[in-house]
Amino acid sequence: MSKHKPDMIIIQRPNQTRRKELALTLGFFDGVHLGHRELIQTVAHDAEIMGLESAVLTFWPHPRLVLHKDPEKLRFLNTLNEKAKIIAKFGIDYFIVQEFARDFFNLDATDFVKLLVYEYKVKHFVIGTDHRFGKGGKGDSSLLNKLSSEMGFTMKVIPSQRIEGIDVSSTKIREALLLGNLELANQMLGYPYLITGAVQTGNQLGRKIGFPTANIRPNDPLKLIPKEGAYAVVVNANNTIYKGMLNIGFRPTVGIDNKQTIEVNIFDFESDLYNSGIEVALVARLRDEKRFASIEHLKEQLVIDKQNALEALKNEKVERYQNLFLTLRPEKNNNQ
Repeated sequence: MSKHKPDMIIIQRPNQTRRKELALTLGFFDGVHLGHRELIQTVAHDAEIMGLESAVLTFWPHPRLVLHKDPEKLRFLNTLNEKAKIIAKFGIDYFIVQEFARDFFNLDATDFVKLLVYEYKVKHFVIGTDHRFGKGGKGDSSLLNKLSSEMGFTMKVIPSQRIEGIDVSSTKIREALLLGNLELANQMLGYPYLITGAVQTGNQLGRKIGFPTANIRPNDPLKLIPKEGAYAVVVNANNTIYKGMLNIGFRPTVGIDNKQTIEVNIFDFESDLYNSGIEVALVARLRDEKRFASIEHLKEQLVIDKQNALEALKNEKVERYQNLFLTLRPEKNNNQ
């Protein structure tokens, strides 16, 4: 972001802008992945060239939560706060959080465009090839093109981004994370997958066997948790960046019917983190979760895991993660 550019403003109503005309892109932007970034970078560039202010519009809560379409299956790559903080890094002027209520759901596509053009003063749209909007998803780039001359705006259509022959999408990233394909997920995201949360008290087993862990409670209960297993990670703890290893799983070696835990062992770290914020970037997946014959066998595996994590992270310069990490301030849960 330019030193002289004002910080991004988060708004919910048209009268909260500075009333300049806008260049805008819109969508849910879960993950703010490579495809989203192309849209966001394009709208920031076009706004500067055209003398407009740049805006990104998203919807909250997710439409499936409002419409009760399998909300229990819904999981997000980002919390709303994470999403806003990532988007702010692109020098965007406004992040518009449009409440998705039932009356908004019933707004047809043309009326939605009228709202944006006449209320938000949008003069330029940047839209993805496959993006749909308005009631029934009937709005698309063809409708925008048809309305552009009538309503006096310009538009640009951005094609899908592809990785290894696959269209980059939030759905594909979720699938990759749940299958344990962290490498593909991170390629599509353009950054290592983040888990942000608070450290809570665990059962202290790790400390007893020489691998003290911080037990992480994600800030949002709808945050997608990747497949169980061990991961090499980079950690932001107490505003300092460390290397470490993280385990996601049910601790089958120490009992049955355990709740899923997310535990990180931070290398060369001695401080107390209880009730502190913590951010973890998942850099590489080391192995699946497994049940060991004894605690001693588990400890032997943890020694190997640490060696493998250090190997996976040996070329990682932790300083480069400074701009990736977002904040350590507690987040309000926006889904409740």
